[in-house]
Amino acid sequence: MAAKSALWRLREFARPIRLALATALALSGLAAYLEIQAVWKTSGVFEPLFKSISSAATEAEKQTQLGELHSAAVVLLLWIVSAAVCEAIASYLGQWIGQKILFDLRTRLFDKLQSLSLSYFDRHRAGDLISRINNDTAIIQTSVGEQLTRMVVAPLATVFAVGRMFWTSWRLTIAIGLAIPIIASMTLFIGRCMRRYSLRVQEKLGDLTSVTEENLHAIRVVKVFGLEEQLSGRYADENQGVFRGQMKAALLRALTTPFVTIFIGLALAFTLVFGGYELAAGRVANGAGGLMAFILLMQAAGAQVNRISRLHLSIQQAEAAARRIYEILAEMPDIAEPDDAIELDDVRGDITFDGVQFSYNAERRVLEDFDLHIPTGQKVAIVGPSGAGKTTVANLVPRLYDVDEGAVRIDGVDIRRLRNRFLKSLMGIVPQETALFSATIGQNIAFGKPDATAEEIVTAAKAAHAHEFISALPMGYDTEIGERGVMLSGGQRQRVAIARALLRAPRIIILDEATSSLDSETEAAIHSALQTLLEDRTAIIIAHRLSTIINADRIVVVDKGRIVEQGTHQELIAANGLYRRLYETKELFEQDTNSAQ
Repeated sequence: MAAKSALWRLREFARPIRLALATALALSGLAAYLEIQAVWKTSGVFEPLFKSISSAATEAEKQTQLGELHSAAVVLLLWIVSAAVCEAIASYLGQWIGQKILFDLRTRLFDKLQSLSLSYFDRHRAGDLISRINNDTAIIQTSVGEQLTRMVVAPLATVFAVGRMFWTSWRLTIAIGLAIPIIASMTLFIGRCMRRYSLRVQEKLGDLTSVTEENLHAIRVVKVFGLEEQLSGRYADENQGVFRGQMKAALLRALTTPFVTIFIGLALAFTLVFGGYELAAGRVANGAGGLMAFILLMQAAGAQVNRISRLHLSIQQAEAAARRIYEILAEMPDIAEPDDAIELDDVRGDITFDGVQFSYNAERRVLEDFDLHIPTGQKVAIVGPSGAGKTTVANLVPRLYDVDEGAVRIDGVDIRRLRNRFLKSLMGIVPQETALFSATIGQNIAFGKPDATAEEIVTAAKAAHAHEFISALPMGYDTEIGERGVMLSGGQRQRVAIARALLRAPRIIILDEATSSLDSETEAAIHSALQTLLEDRTAIIIAHRLSTIINADRIVVVDKGRIVEQGTHQELIAANGLYRRLYETKELFEQDTNSAQ
């Protein structure tokens, strides 16, 4: 059973901290023992207490019994304090263990996501992945950390209590023990239901997180189109699903405690009646004091059984969370690096697509028998109707996806033979939606080269025509630009992205609609920066703006995954093919055709 448990697999995270874990478990076991011993020691309090209040006792006997009572009370206090200290230390260690496992688990999850191929993120929503990293790991931390000592104390305390009860009166203990199978069966049944409901709740939380993430990401569109009410309704629907799931789980938890309490109450009533007969027959160790200790032991055991039932429900929640987490950890990247991967000594930047066939799924091929050679230093613009496969061509060069058939080569070497990190180091990409991080401008530029000096960052910014606006900011290069660079304009974000690519000093540049979201004035301002970026480098340019592609060395026209024509702007216009039709109908180009004159 344990081998099939996702939660049990988390033991791999406990190995590095096994000393702390062993200490916490040992202290928890000791705390359980001391706690039950403290309860048992009450028999030493009750015995002199009953004797001291007996009407048959003389004054001297009463004084003697009261002295024994004081001594027994002190001993009882010492047992209680010892149990409390052990449990407190064990509880702190349990919290530390839980937080350490949470830290390592979240780090492993994030690193795993970083290693997965782009196709994985095409199939999964960002909100659900965020929920697994944050919510699911927090559920596990609660169960493993906060509940760790209870997982040890509750079962052991129950065993110790039952042992003492058996020693006091085995007949009473066996009679009460008949209820244990009923309680255990009910707890297991409710636990299975809890795991099922918990899995649904966590999936619903993933949906809720996705809606939140999408809404915040597109908040500008929401405001412009007045979609607040519509999206609030969508959020309310998802939130209602979480609420229903949580309430079903809450009902199960609510049913567990009274069910166990009722059985404990019945056992207590039975003990008082049957115990009286046993006491009268002289079959209870330590007499009346022993019977009172038995009752307290039974109540302590009942409380621990109640705690065990709640812990079982908590573990089932954690099991559901662990399953979702291990679904990610079990994923393997689609892009595999061979064991004998190589690096090239002197990269020229020559790119070849050799009989490439590619599809994102089995239903439709995006590229079909695609052949293209881009010599070193040549700038090639790829144009075509929407869905023709232009961006796919750009995605295959840095091996964001693997081809189905054929090969993509750099300097004649199949990119599947290259080390992934080395291959990425050859690339500089300026996408349509600039990817900036919540950090300073200088740090964002330095992402292109983490060990870059301040002087190198400034040099790259100057070449990208970004230094002037950066210097005008209150903190210059140390200015925080907010999430996704929200504090900057579109043109400023794009120039930061160009500076980052320049700092990287790549051999190959990919411009994927790098100016399509800019107005004509802003686009003109960064064209010189793009020219600096493209100088002496092989470039693939995906664009709809004529001003961006007209100066390319070659324009390649793609339609339905195939190259249908190629040449310069003038040659393609003269050829009277697809390019000219797109040009004349304005289907291809977003700006005024004056650029062509």
